[in-house]
Amino acid sequence: MPNPLHILGKRFIALPFELTCVKLIIIGGVALDITGTIGKTRSSTLYTSSPGKVTQTLGGVGRNVCEAAMRTGANALMVSAVGDDFAGKTIRQGMKDINMVYNALHSNDGQLIAAVADMDIFQQLDSSQITTILENEQPDLVCFDGNISSELMCDIAKKCKMLNVPAFFEPTSVPKSLKLFDHPATVSSGAVRYISPNQFELEVMSETAKMKLSKASEDIVFLEQSNSSAMQNQPEKSYSFIEIPPLAERVLPQALYLSNYIPNIVTKLGEYGCLLVARSDMTPVVRYFPPEPIEPKEIRSVTGAGDW
Repeated sequence: MPNPLHILGKRFIALPFELTCVKLIIIGGVALDITGTIGKTRSSTLYTSSPGKVTQTLGGVGRNVCEAAMRTGANALMVSAVGDDFAGKTIRQGMKDINMVYNALHSNDGQLIAAVADMDIFQQLDSSQITTILENEQPDLVCFDGNISSELMCDIAKKCKMLNVPAFFEPTSVPKSLKLFDHPATVSSGAVRYISPNQFELEVMSETAKMKLSKASEDIVFLEQSNSSAMQNQPEKSYSFIEIPPLAERVLPQALYLSNYIPNIVTKLGEYGCLLVARSDMTPVVRYFPPEPIEPKEIRSVTGAGDW
Protein backbone atom coordinates (compact mmCIF):
# COMPACT_ATOMS: atom_id res chain seq x y z
CA MET A 1 0.00 0.00 0.00
CA PRO A 2 1.62 3.29 -1.09
CA ASN A 3 2.19 6.14 1.32
CA PRO A 4 1.62 9.81 0.50
CA LEU A 5 4.72 11.68 -0.57
CA HIS A 6 4.96 15.42 -0.10
CA ILE A 7 7.31 17.43 -2.26
CA LEU A 8 8.25 21.01 -1.41
CA GLY A 9 10.38 22.37 -4.20
CA LYS A 10 13.32 20.01 -4.34
CA ARG A 11 12.73 18.70 -0.82
CA PHE A 12 10.83 15.45 -0.44
CA ILE A 13 9.36 14.67 2.97
CA ALA A 14 7.22 11.79 4.22
CA LEU A 15 4.30 12.22 6.61
CA PRO A 16 3.98 13.44 9.31
CA PHE A 17 5.31 16.89 8.48
CA GLU A 18 4.85 20.56 9.29
CA LEU A 19 4.68 23.18 6.58
CA THR A 20 3.56 26.78 6.68
CA CYS A 21 2.51 29.35 4.09
CA VAL A 22 1.83 26.88 1.28
CA LYS A 23 0.36 28.82 -1.63
CA LEU A 24 -0.01 25.96 -4.11
CA ILE A 25 -0.88 22.30 -3.50
CA ILE A 26 -0.39 19.87 -6.39
CA ILE A 27 -2.03 16.44 -6.31
CA GLY A 28 -1.01 14.02 -9.02
CA GLY A 29 1.62 11.89 -10.66
CA VAL A 30 5.34 11.49 -10.19
CA ALA A 31 7.14 9.22 -12.62
CA LEU A 32 10.37 7.76 -13.83
CA ASP A 33 10.43 8.44 -17.57
CA ILE A 34 12.36 5.84 -19.55
CA THR A 35 12.79 7.34 -23.01
CA GLY A 36 14.06 5.61 -26.12
CA THR A 37 15.22 7.97 -28.86
CA ILE A 38 15.62 6.31 -32.25
CA GLY A 39 18.18 7.31 -34.85
CA LYS A 40 17.55 9.46 -37.88
CA THR A 41 16.05 6.59 -39.93
CA ARG A 42 12.52 5.48 -38.97
CA SER A 43 12.04 2.85 -41.66
CA SER A 44 12.98 -0.10 -39.44
CA THR A 45 11.44 1.17 -36.19
CA LEU A 46 8.59 -1.34 -35.94
CA TYR A 47 8.83 -5.12 -35.45
CA THR A 48 12.58 -5.06 -34.84
CA SER A 49 15.22 -3.40 -32.72
CA SER A 50 16.52 -0.03 -33.82
CA PRO A 51 19.73 1.81 -32.96
CA GLY A 52 19.24 4.73 -30.63
CA LYS A 53 19.65 5.92 -27.07
CA VAL A 54 17.74 5.21 -23.83
CA THR A 55 17.64 7.72 -20.97
CA GLN A 56 15.93 7.90 -17.57
CA THR A 57 14.58 11.20 -16.27
CA LEU A 58 12.20 12.34 -13.56
CA GLY A 59 8.72 13.09 -14.87
CA GLY A 60 5.03 12.86 -14.12
CA VAL A 61 2.60 15.71 -14.83
CA GLY A 62 2.17 16.71 -11.21
CA ARG A 63 5.91 16.61 -10.54
CA ASN A 64 6.61 18.66 -13.66
CA VAL A 65 4.07 21.26 -12.55
CA CYS A 66 5.69 21.33 -9.10
CA GLU A 67 9.15 21.86 -10.56
CA ALA A 68 7.89 24.60 -12.88
CA ALA A 69 6.22 26.32 -9.92
CA MET A 70 9.38 26.01 -7.85
CA ARG A 71 11.50 27.49 -10.63
CA THR A 72 9.26 30.55 -10.70
CA GLY A 73 9.64 31.02 -6.94
CA ALA A 74 6.30 29.56 -5.82
CA ASN A 75 5.94 27.84 -2.45
CA ALA A 76 4.49 24.56 -3.73
CA LEU A 77 3.60 21.33 -1.98
CA MET A 78 3.04 18.14 -3.97
CA VAL A 79 1.02 15.18 -2.75
CA SER A 80 1.52 11.88 -4.57
CA ALA A 81 1.98 8.17 -3.87
CA VAL A 82 5.20 6.22 -3.47
CA GLY A 83 5.76 2.51 -3.95
CA ASP A 84 8.53 0.11 -3.09
CA ASP A 85 9.36 -1.40 -6.47
CA PHE A 86 12.50 -0.95 -8.54
CA ALA A 87 11.32 2.26 -10.20
CA GLY A 88 10.29 3.75 -6.88
CA LYS A 89 13.65 2.97 -5.33
CA THR A 90 15.43 4.38 -8.36
CA ILE A 91 13.54 7.65 -8.10
CA ARG A 92 13.98 7.88 -4.34
CA GLN A 93 17.68 7.44 -4.79
CA GLY A 94 17.74 10.20 -7.38
CA MET A 95 15.15 12.69 -6.11
CA LYS A 96 12.77 10.73 -3.88
CA ASP A 97 9.73 10.13 -6.01
CA ILE A 98 7.33 7.40 -7.09
CA ASN A 99 7.14 3.97 -8.73
CA MET A 100 5.11 4.77 -11.85
CA VAL A 101 7.09 4.03 -15.00
CA TYR A 102 6.44 5.89 -18.26
CA ASN A 103 8.03 4.24 -21.29
CA ALA A 104 8.18 6.44 -24.39
CA LEU A 105 9.52 6.15 -27.91
CA HIS A 106 10.72 9.38 -29.50
CA SER A 107 11.85 10.27 -32.99
CA ASN A 108 15.21 11.88 -33.61
CA ASP A 109 13.69 15.38 -33.39
CA GLY A 110 12.22 14.67 -29.95
CA GLN A 111 8.59 14.15 -30.99
CA LEU A 112 6.60 11.45 -29.21
CA ILE A 113 5.77 8.41 -31.37
CA ALA A 114 4.33 5.97 -28.84
CA ALA A 115 4.10 5.63 -25.08
CA VAL A 116 2.95 3.28 -22.34
CA ALA A 117 2.10 4.66 -18.91
CA ASP A 118 1.56 2.51 -15.79
CA MET A 119 -0.12 4.64 -13.16
CA ASP A 120 -2.45 2.37 -11.19
CA ILE A 121 -0.74 3.38 -7.96
CA PHE A 122 -2.33 6.82 -8.11
CA GLN A 123 -5.77 5.24 -7.83
CA GLN A 124 -4.83 4.35 -4.26
CA LEU A 125 -4.35 7.91 -3.00
CA ASP A 126 -6.49 8.29 0.11
CA SER A 127 -9.23 10.90 -0.29
CA SER A 128 -9.66 11.62 3.42
CA GLN A 129 -5.94 12.22 3.81
CA ILE A 130 -5.89 14.57 0.81
CA THR A 131 -8.85 16.63 2.00
CA THR A 132 -7.32 16.85 5.47
CA ILE A 133 -4.16 18.30 3.95
CA LEU A 134 -6.25 20.89 2.09
CA GLU A 135 -8.03 21.85 5.30
CA ASN A 136 -4.79 22.14 7.26
CA GLU A 137 -2.78 24.04 4.65
CA GLN A 138 -5.50 26.40 3.33
CA PRO A 139 -3.68 27.04 0.00
CA ASP A 140 -4.44 29.81 -2.46
CA LEU A 141 -4.69 27.33 -5.35
CA VAL A 142 -5.05 23.56 -5.71
CA CYS A 143 -3.82 21.80 -8.85
CA PHE A 144 -4.60 18.18 -9.71
CA ASP A 145 -3.76 16.14 -12.79
CA GLY A 146 -5.53 13.38 -14.69
CA ASN A 147 -3.58 10.57 -13.05
CA ILE A 148 -5.73 10.52 -9.92
CA SER A 149 -9.12 8.80 -9.71
CA SER A 150 -12.31 10.58 -10.73
CA GLU A 151 -13.64 10.00 -7.20
CA LEU A 152 -10.69 11.87 -5.74
CA MET A 153 -11.18 14.66 -8.29
CA CYS A 154 -14.76 15.06 -7.10
CA ASP A 155 -13.74 15.10 -3.43
CA ILE A 156 -11.05 17.69 -4.15
CA ALA A 157 -13.55 19.90 -6.01
CA LYS A 158 -16.08 19.67 -3.17
CA LYS A 159 -13.45 20.50 -0.56
CA CYS A 160 -12.13 23.41 -2.63
CA LYS A 161 -15.67 24.78 -2.90
CA MET A 162 -16.07 24.48 0.86
CA LEU A 163 -12.76 26.27 1.45
CA ASN A 164 -13.42 28.84 -1.31
CA VAL A 165 -10.16 27.84 -3.03
CA PRO A 166 -9.94 27.67 -6.85
CA ALA A 167 -8.78 24.44 -8.48
CA PHE A 168 -6.64 23.94 -11.59
CA PHE A 169 -6.99 20.73 -13.65
CA GLU A 170 -4.15 19.50 -15.88
CA PRO A 171 -5.82 16.93 -18.17
CA THR A 172 -2.64 14.82 -18.72
CA SER A 173 -3.98 12.84 -21.73
CA VAL A 174 -7.10 12.45 -23.85
CA PRO A 175 -8.58 9.48 -21.90
CA LYS A 176 -7.70 10.96 -18.50
CA SER A 177 -9.14 14.35 -19.35
CA LEU A 178 -12.62 12.81 -19.38
CA LYS A 179 -12.38 11.76 -15.72
CA LEU A 180 -13.39 15.32 -14.89
CA PHE A 181 -16.92 14.52 -16.12
CA ASP A 182 -17.38 11.13 -14.42
CA HIS A 183 -19.10 12.78 -11.44
CA PRO A 184 -21.35 15.80 -12.17
CA ALA A 185 -20.42 17.47 -8.88
CA THR A 186 -16.79 17.85 -9.95
CA VAL A 187 -17.63 20.50 -12.55
CA SER A 188 -20.93 21.73 -11.10
CA SER A 189 -19.19 22.62 -7.83
CA GLY A 190 -17.71 25.61 -9.62
CA ALA A 191 -14.38 25.03 -7.89
CA VAL A 192 -12.52 24.01 -11.04
CA ARG A 193 -11.68 27.44 -12.40
CA TYR A 194 -8.70 26.62 -14.62
CA ILE A 195 -7.73 23.89 -17.09
CA SER A 196 -4.79 23.56 -19.50
CA PRO A 197 -5.65 21.03 -22.23
CA ASN A 198 -3.90 20.57 -25.54
CA GLN A 199 -6.03 20.73 -28.69
CA PHE A 200 -6.88 17.02 -28.61
CA GLU A 201 -7.90 17.05 -24.93
CA LEU A 202 -9.92 20.22 -25.49
CA GLU A 203 -11.87 18.61 -28.32
CA VAL A 204 -13.00 15.57 -26.33
CA MET A 205 -13.66 17.61 -23.19
CA SER A 206 -15.86 20.03 -25.10
CA GLU A 207 -17.82 17.22 -26.75
CA THR A 208 -18.24 15.41 -23.43
CA ALA A 209 -19.48 18.60 -21.77
CA LYS A 210 -22.13 18.92 -24.49
CA MET A 211 -23.34 15.39 -23.80
CA LYS A 212 -23.12 15.34 -20.00
CA LEU A 213 -23.71 18.93 -18.90
CA SER A 214 -26.65 21.25 -19.45
CA LYS A 215 -26.68 23.43 -22.55
CA ALA A 216 -24.54 26.53 -22.21
CA SER A 217 -25.77 29.96 -23.21
CA GLU A 218 -24.44 31.84 -26.21
CA ASP A 219 -22.24 34.84 -25.36
CA ILE A 220 -20.52 37.75 -27.02
CA VAL A 221 -16.88 37.06 -27.93
CA PHE A 222 -14.15 39.63 -27.42
CA LEU A 223 -10.79 38.96 -29.01
CA GLU A 224 -7.95 41.08 -27.63
CA GLN A 225 -4.26 41.23 -28.27
CA SER A 226 -2.59 42.58 -25.17
CA ASN A 227 -4.53 43.56 -22.06
CA SER A 228 -8.06 42.44 -21.17
CA SER A 229 -8.65 45.80 -19.47
CA ALA A 230 -8.50 47.40 -22.90
CA MET A 231 -11.79 45.68 -23.71
CA GLN A 232 -13.66 46.76 -20.58
CA ASN A 233 -15.03 49.91 -22.20
CA GLN A 234 -16.13 48.17 -25.39
CA PRO A 235 -19.88 48.57 -26.08
CA GLU A 236 -22.05 45.47 -26.01
CA LYS A 237 -22.03 43.38 -29.19
CA SER A 238 -18.77 44.94 -30.40
CA TYR A 239 -15.91 42.82 -31.65
CA SER A 240 -12.15 43.32 -31.90
CA PHE A 241 -10.46 40.67 -34.01
CA ILE A 242 -6.83 39.68 -33.93
CA GLU A 243 -4.82 37.50 -36.26
CA ILE A 244 -4.34 34.00 -34.90
CA PRO A 245 -2.99 30.84 -36.56
CA PRO A 246 -5.48 28.39 -38.16
CA LEU A 247 -5.08 25.84 -35.35
CA ALA A 248 -5.99 28.40 -32.68
CA GLU A 249 -8.93 29.54 -34.78
CA ARG A 250 -10.10 25.94 -35.16
CA VAL A 251 -10.11 25.16 -31.43
CA LEU A 252 -11.54 28.52 -30.34
CA PRO A 253 -15.24 27.50 -30.57
CA GLN A 254 -14.55 24.45 -28.40
CA ALA A 255 -12.76 26.53 -25.78
CA LEU A 256 -15.55 29.11 -25.80
CA TYR A 257 -18.18 26.45 -25.21
CA LEU A 258 -16.26 24.75 -22.41
CA SER A 259 -15.59 28.10 -20.74
CA ASN A 260 -19.30 28.22 -19.84
CA TYR A 261 -18.45 25.62 -17.20
CA ILE A 262 -14.74 26.23 -16.54
CA PRO A 263 -14.07 29.95 -16.91
CA ASN A 264 -10.33 29.96 -17.62
CA ILE A 265 -8.97 27.71 -20.36
CA VAL A 266 -5.39 27.76 -21.61
CA THR A 267 -5.17 25.57 -24.71
CA LYS A 268 -1.64 24.41 -25.48
CA LEU A 269 -0.96 24.34 -29.21
CA GLY A 270 2.61 23.06 -29.21
CA GLU A 271 4.75 24.88 -31.74
CA TYR A 272 1.85 27.27 -32.41
CA GLY A 273 1.76 28.75 -28.91
CA CYS A 274 -1.19 29.01 -26.51
CA LEU A 275 -4.76 30.27 -26.63
CA LEU A 276 -6.38 31.73 -23.52
CA VAL A 277 -10.14 31.95 -23.10
CA ALA A 278 -11.19 33.66 -19.87
CA ARG A 279 -14.65 34.76 -18.77
CA SER A 280 -15.33 37.92 -16.81
CA ASP A 281 -18.95 38.63 -15.93
CA MET A 282 -19.94 35.85 -18.36
CA THR A 283 -18.24 37.63 -21.29
CA PRO A 284 -15.40 35.59 -22.81
CA VAL A 285 -12.13 37.34 -23.55
CA VAL A 286 -9.62 35.64 -25.83
CA ARG A 287 -5.89 36.16 -25.97
CA TYR A 288 -3.38 34.41 -28.19
CA PHE A 289 0.23 33.88 -27.08
CA PRO A 290 2.72 33.11 -29.87
CA PRO A 291 5.49 30.62 -29.05
CA GLU A 292 8.92 31.70 -27.93
CA PRO A 293 11.45 31.20 -30.74
CA ILE A 294 13.80 28.26 -30.32
CA GLU A 295 16.30 26.59 -32.62
CA PRO A 296 15.29 23.02 -33.63
CA LYS A 297 18.75 21.78 -32.65
CA GLU A 298 18.07 22.94 -29.08
CA ILE A 299 15.03 20.64 -28.71
CA ARG A 300 15.92 17.42 -26.91
CA SER A 301 12.41 16.20 -26.08
CA VAL A 302 8.93 17.71 -25.95
CA THR A 303 7.79 15.39 -23.14
CA GLY A 304 6.60 17.44 -20.17
CA ALA A 305 6.93 20.72 -22.06
CA GLY A 306 3.23 21.45 -21.59
CA ASP A 307 3.08 20.66 -17.85
CA TRP A 308 2.76 23.98 -16.05
